[in-house]
Amino acid sequence: MKTLKFEIEVDDKTAERVRQSEEEQIKVKLLIKNLLDTSSREVGKKRLLESMDRLSDEAEKNGMTQEKLAELLDEIDKSRD
Repeated sequence: MKTLKFEIEVDDKTAERVRQSEEEQIKVKLLIKNLLDTSSREVGKKRLLESMDRLSDEAEKNGMTQEKLAELLDEIDKSRD
């Protein structure tokens, strides 16, 4: 894995807290990595589709069918009228 180092501006209190705590340094690195990972459209799209697939699988395991879903959506539409 290649690494990239960069600097960010933070207030003095935050800088001191991060400097003094290895745990805080790890948290900051993970937060920035996550932010950069999720800012990629392809990664975001992939994660969304994977989540939707998991939700669909779980719904099927719990007895949801396309017909039941259509009925539920129809009921919701009718209740909004």
